[in-house]
Amino acid sequence: MMKKFNLRPITLILCIGLAGCHFDENKSSVEVVQQTQRNELWYSEHYGEIKQIVDERLVTWQVTGSSCYPILTLDPLPLFDAFSAKSAGLLTYKRPYDSGPVKYTEISSLDEVCKDGFISTSDKSDYTFDAQAIFELFWLDMKNHYAFFSERNIDWDAVYNQYAGQLSDANETKLLGVFREILELLNDGHIRLYFSLEEEPINFEAKPTLSKRLEREAVALNLSGELAEKYIEMQTNQLQMTIAQYLDQETKQDFIMRKQQSPNGPNWGVINTGGQHIGYLKLYHFQNFIDVAGIERQDISYANAAFNDLLDEIFTDLSRTNQLIIDIRDNEGGHDIQALELIKRFISQNTLVWDISTFYAGALHQLTSVYAEPDNDRPYYLKDIYLLTSNGTFSAGETFALAMSALPQVTLVGRATAGATSDTFPRMLPNGWIYELSNEYYENSLDLNVEVLGVPVDVEVDPFDITFRKENKDAAVEKVLSLLSYEP
Repeated sequence: MMKKFNLRPITLILCIGLAGCHFDENKSSVEVVQQTQRNELWYSEHYGEIKQIVDERLVTWQVTGSSCYPILTLDPLPLFDAFSAKSAGLLTYKRPYDSGPVKYTEISSLDEVCKDGFISTSDKSDYTFDAQAIFELFWLDMKNHYAFFSERNIDWDAVYNQYAGQLSDANETKLLGVFREILELLNDGHIRLYFSLEEEPINFEAKPTLSKRLEREAVALNLSGELAEKYIEMQTNQLQMTIAQYLDQETKQDFIMRKQQSPNGPNWGVINTGGQHIGYLKLYHFQNFIDVAGIERQDISYANAAFNDLLDEIFTDLSRTNQLIIDIRDNEGGHDIQALELIKRFISQNTLVWDISTFYAGALHQLTSVYAEPDNDRPYYLKDIYLLTSNGTFSAGETFALAMSALPQVTLVGRATAGATSDTFPRMLPNGWIYELSNEYYENSLDLNVEVLGVPVDVEVDPFDITFRKENKDAAVEKVLSLLSYEP
């Protein structure tokens, strides 16, 4: 049953986002004059937004078609300024949290772009809810920016024809139901609708993750409620701790200790079998050391520096190994820019990692080519690598897999990844609902794009085979050991 939702928290954030900074009455008049001298408008057609800077305040205008309205500003002005470069009416914002920049053109007035006028939002006194108008904004925005209708076999015009006639007098509950049906049809794990800060977003994933698989196993065992939850928890813990059974005594206890202290942090050890040493590295995400408090984006260079220090420790510990297993079977993603730091450890020369394009108005537009450059002063690993993947390898986890799949020393084992490689592009509706969509197209150095299908594997195996779990073994690790002709 759907819980009653409340738009007030999101509306409050909208008000805060648009309020920006205010003057301190105690500041001198000279400081105030300096602040009021700034007046800039920067427009990105491909990203459908205008950045307006007035009085040291940054306001973001969403552009859908030729209509505009103010939305949340997630990039604070100091961050925007620090990572922007201007030249002859052009501005390039090199987003510190993503690997692709956004390019803007200077405009003299909002009217240049917002030719159909300005839409009122729910924080304004003249706002009136109109389900049909909100649906049409969402539909048009998706048409302009969503990159994968073709890959997902979606007739977007047919979606409009199916739902538009139902909404002339609809309330928010009915509109939310329509959006739920549309998101289920799209079945893209990177499309999310946040209708309340008190509820989970509406989101559908095309491929079953480990948690979904365990839920189905619980149902098959006639377990429900607390018993089902306990089964899922126990199976998850078993999968994580089974790895420790493969590790040598020198690294096993440290592996267990790290798992207890930081359950979702990077973990590693050494498998010693037949006199050979195989490294094992587990990565649950690419958000290590990142403070995710609040909604504003941030410079994550401090986190990447800390991550690199940890990688120094990891690859020093694993330097005695002959091969390396990297386990990202349930990697939930994070920041591509952090995954890039890890990729640098596996190359000996400047290497193309991704070509990224952004989708707008029916076409792909080249955004950037991302290269990894090795740092020979840090520990690195150029031996054979076995990368374990599954349906649950998601987002930054699978763009990492996409890049790694092009390296000659890497073999992918398991199942294809989730098929959701694009960055999430946040947008907003006038009633305060926030949605994210997939607007970027990634290709690796072999010109491979894997949206929907996922990164293919070289060696197929059920990565969470229950028959192996019943014997306290790991199917994917066993497969790698068999490939190496080692006896566990």
